[in-house]
Amino acid sequence: MRKLIVLFLALVFCVATPAQKSKTTQRKKTTTQVQQKKTTKKTQTKKSTTKKPLTEREKMQASQKQLHQDIEKKKKQKADLDRRVKQQMQDVLVLGGEIDDKKRLIDTIRVHIATLDSALSMLNAEMKVLERELADRQQRYAKSMRYMYRNRNTQSKMMFVFSAKNVNQMYRRSRFMKEYATYQKAQGEAVKIKQAQIEAKQQEIENNRQEKSAKLKQGETEQQNLERKQAEQKQMVAKLQKEQRTVQELIKKEQKQEAELNAKIEKLIAEEVAREKARIEAEKKRKAEELARKERERKEREKRLAEAKANEEAAKAQARAAKTEREKAEATQRAKDAEKLRVTAERHVEESKKDIDNFVNADPDKKLTGNFASNKGRLPMPITGPYQVVRGFGSNVVEGLGNVHLSSKGLHIKGQPGAMARCVFDGEVSKIFYTGSSYIVMVRHGRYISVYCDLSNVAVKVGQKVSTNQTLGKLGASNTMQFQLRNWTDLLNPRPWLRG
Repeated sequence: MRKLIVLFLALVFCVATPAQKSKTTQRKKTTTQVQQKKTTKKTQTKKSTTKKPLTEREKMQASQKQLHQDIEKKKKQKADLDRRVKQQMQDVLVLGGEIDDKKRLIDTIRVHIATLDSALSMLNAEMKVLERELADRQQRYAKSMRYMYRNRNTQSKMMFVFSAKNVNQMYRRSRFMKEYATYQKAQGEAVKIKQAQIEAKQQEIENNRQEKSAKLKQGETEQQNLERKQAEQKQMVAKLQKEQRTVQELIKKEQKQEAELNAKIEKLIAEEVAREKARIEAEKKRKAEELARKERERKEREKRLAEAKANEEAAKAQARAAKTEREKAEATQRAKDAEKLRVTAERHVEESKKDIDNFVNADPDKKLTGNFASNKGRLPMPITGPYQVVRGFGSNVVEGLGNVHLSSKGLHIKGQPGAMARCVFDGEVSKIFYTGSSYIVMVRHGRYISVYCDLSNVAVKVGQKVSTNQTLGKLGASNTMQFQLRNWTDLLNPRPWLRG
């Protein structure tokens, strides 16, 4: 039995060993195949990622693309530089305007202080005169008081009067005593008045000294502000000096644009003035003809008045000369009728005179021109909200920047976002012009013309009547506008006309 079991186990072992070897071999083959597949895939991937050599055309296209990208990058950098430099220039010009304002204010304060010094000198001199007069009046008053004290009892006064030699002397002595008492009272009042005058003068001197002290303090503060702004401007100028070439290019470009804009404005102004002068001449001719007709009508009415007066006088004469009651009644009635006609004729003559006066003086343009001129220095700023004067009228030179010269035919004003242009005086919109990027609005005030440039849109139309402070339009993205003022074609500096 044991032999059978051992034989069976040996048989099983012999059968299991080849099967195990077969499974191991199959696993090795599978692993080898997987590795070969991976290697094949890697090789294929490497082959697929390997680029083919570029052709000349592809190389040229790639080079052009890179060059285009470089150009666009430089353009962007140049635009950023121009924008930064332009802003710096604007800041420098704004500071320049503020510095000029500070200098004018300081000069005004100095003039005021000099005026106060002169006034104080005069007040001190007047004070000395008043003190001398007070001392003199006090001396007189003291003298009169001593005299009255010596003669203070009534008996002495009465004895002085009754000891007179005659009645006339008695009367004179009595009158003297009354006048002396009045004189004494007047001396006391004079002393009081002089003392009050001295006190008032002292108060006036003190007020002037306080005002002078306040002005000196204000002057010192403004001087410090001026020095601070000048230092700030120097720093900005130092930055701009590094970009001198860009500054010159921007100035040249801006001056060219402004010259083109001003040429358009000049043309519009010339057309407006020519049209207005032609209208005025035609109006003058029409008014002359109308005036001649009214004069003829007035003379005709005066002639009728003379006839009515003559008829009235004749009727009254007939009434006086009438003999019978009937004749007298008829003549009196005719006289009354003639008087009514004379009164009516007089009224017609007066109406003709008033009509002629009103016609001669009825010139709205002349009235508007006169009103505009009389408001010089009181016109509102042509922009709403807070503002800065970027560039003044005339030549603008920045100290420290060579060859930087900006001329302007108006005021360049910068406002806050959403700022609006507004009319400076009553008038009529005579022209609206679109430049291609912004609007120009012209308003006529009689002979005077105000011009509002760089508006993104307008809120009025040609021929519209506008009033002071009325909105004309909105400023563009830069929130900057140019304002010009003219008397016909003569260019005016707007600054002295504005109260801001």
